[in-house]
Parts: sequence; structure tokens; C-alpha cells
Amino acid sequence: MKINFLIRNGFNLLFRKKLVFTFDRILLTAENLSRKKRWNLLKIGLNRLFPIARTMGRPYMAHISPSNLCDLNCRLCPAKDETTRARMLLPLDTFKKFVDEAGDTLIYIILWSWGEPILNPDLSKMIRYAADRNILTVTSTNLNQLNESRAEELIHSGLSALIIAVDGTTEESYAAQRAGGSLNRVLNNVRMLVEAKKANGGSGPLLNLRMVVSRDNEHEVEKFREMAIKLGVDLVSYKAFSTRQDGSADPENDRRFAPRQERFRWYQYGRGFRTDTGKGKYRCRFPWTKPTLFPDGEIISCEFDLHYQHAFGNINNCHFDEIWFSPEAEDFRKRFQQNRDRFLFCRNCVYDYRSFDGCVLSAERLNGSR
Repeated sequence: MKINFLIRNGFNLLFRKKLVFTFDRILLTAENLSRKKRWNLLKIGLNRLFPIARTMGRPYMAHISPSNLCDLNCRLCPAKDETTRARMLLPLDTFKKFVDEAGDTLIYIILWSWGEPILNPDLSKMIRYAADRNILTVTSTNLNQLNESRAEELIHSGLSALIIAVDGTTEESYAAQRAGGSLNRVLNNVRMLVEAKKANGGSGPLLNLRMVVSRDNEHEVEKFREMAIKLGVDLVSYKAFSTRQDGSADPENDRRFAPRQERFRWYQYGRGFRTDTGKGKYRCRFPWTKPTLFPDGEIISCEFDLHYQHAFGNINNCHFDEIWFSPEAEDFRKRFQQNRDRFLFCRNCVYDYRSFDGCVLSAERLNGSR
């Protein structure tokens, strides 16, 4: 949230009760915002704009993991690390409790983390529970697990956007990224969603076909766009491949996986494929604005705190506000602001030294979609 963003949206917030913003290059519009949500957004904006250690408000977004289990074995993904905490599905009651206690200031929820969300049979119920409280939702899936009834559930759930991670146009290039999956099965499932959306009169989540661009598939970028057009999805996007998902930085991983073309790289490199630090460190404000909820109910400052080194508390044991405004959480924010490199999961943050904003290289609306 930058000052020009607040200025641009000031009129909409005050007089139209709405907010227009992008998440992962996806355009989202939150409407009919309550006075409480709008006032909180202005308060928490102070934490985004100024170096204030004390949190000024409640979160306006949340990162919730419906599942820390996955049906694939993608390279460098912590989901396959058995030491990652909360390797389970998020119970619906835990999700509801979080929304009941934090939802009156939330504008949107990111519904995925280190697992496959569709593995959770209650995913559509979670989305509907949030949508009924005027909270936007975005989720991401490898889409290897789907049937007609689940497809219709997702289309009618109130989901704002569905990111479908495909990462290849051939079985060979797909398998290099998404071990254990089937490109043909995924494409058939995409068609199922597109048909379900058509049957719903075009209403439903924005369908975003996404490629994570690495050295193995960068030559397929244009073919991927053509495939997305033929499938009839709403958006095609390209995400940079990150070698730091587990919080470590190994130049050999960058040498192996970083695309040859600089325009597809998340980072710029110097000698020995060491990251060029000229772009500077990311000014992270997540501990002030975005709690992460793992499936066991634990609330942490960031999804990269995979082992709960600095957990804030568990939603199953106490009220959200007791966790968010606790002395432990405020002490973490103070120490984080002084020097976030003291925290292991922050030292090699994927957002540090990146060559562009966010993690999505580019996105394009397709097929005349709005």
C-alpha cells in the first residue's frame, strides 16, 4: 500500500465504499465496505507508510492454508518437507472461528500456502462463508484433483479468482515442474471449469492459467498463451521461479533453475550466480497487515515461518485479537523492524533484491473477458 494507492482510492473509499486493487496482477474490486473496514484500512495504512513498530489496526488481508498436504512433489517446495508444521487439512470450524473473530476488517483472503487447497473437501464452504461476509477470496491449485460436482461448487462458491498452476505445454515440461501430476488431466479439468462457468452465465471466479517460468519451460511461453486462449480462461500470467521457497539461498539452485532470458528472472545475478543485491531488501509489513493461519490453528507472521520459530498464538485456544495485539506479537514487530535478519526465515526472503514488484512477471486478459 503506497501513498499514490491511497490517494487514488481515497474518493472510492470515502464516498463509494469500494476499493480497487490488484493481487498477483489480478484486478479485484471490494464493494459495499463497512465503515469499520474503511476506517481500519486507513489506520493500518499508517503501518504500511511509516516505520511505526506498534500495530495501528487489525489486518485487512489474511493468508490461510486450507491444506498443508499436497498430491504432487514439486521441486524446492516445502510441502514435501516432513518437518514443515501442520501437515494436515484445515478444519472448517477453525476457519469459521478465524473469520468470525477477524473478518469484520478483512477485505480479502489468500486461500493457499504449502499444500493443495482442493484436497480439503470443505474448501467451497470456506469460500462461501467468507463471501457471505463480504470478503474476497483467491486460491491457487495444481488442479489434478477435480470432478464435475467440485467444479460446480467452486464456480458457485463466491470465489473471486482461481489461479491454475500448469507450468508447461507438454507432458515432459510439465512433469519437470509438477512431479506426480498429469498435464492432460489438468487441461481436462480446466475445460470442466470453463464449461461450468459458461453454464452459470459467465458468473464465477476469474480463471487464471499460470506458468511458473524456469529454465525448463521458458521456450514455451508463447505456446502457453496460445493454450490458454484455446482453453477459454480469463487470464494468462507468468510467475518467476523462486529458488528460495524453503528460506535458503543456494547459487547452484539459481544456476540450475533460473531462466536464461533475463526478462523471466526474479533476480539479477553477478559472478557465480550470486544474487545482485543492488535492488535492496524488501520493505516487508506483513507482521502488521497479514496474519498467516496454518491448518492446526497456529497464527504466524509469515508463511515462511515453517517451523513456528516465532508463532503469535493458536486461534483454537483464544480470541484472534488476543493473539494479534499480544505482547509477544508486538515484541516481534519491534525486533523485526529493528533488524529482520535476526529471524532465520527472513534472511533469504524471496522478495529481497527482486528485479520487479511482486512475484508475477506479467499477465494478460484473454477472450474479451472483463
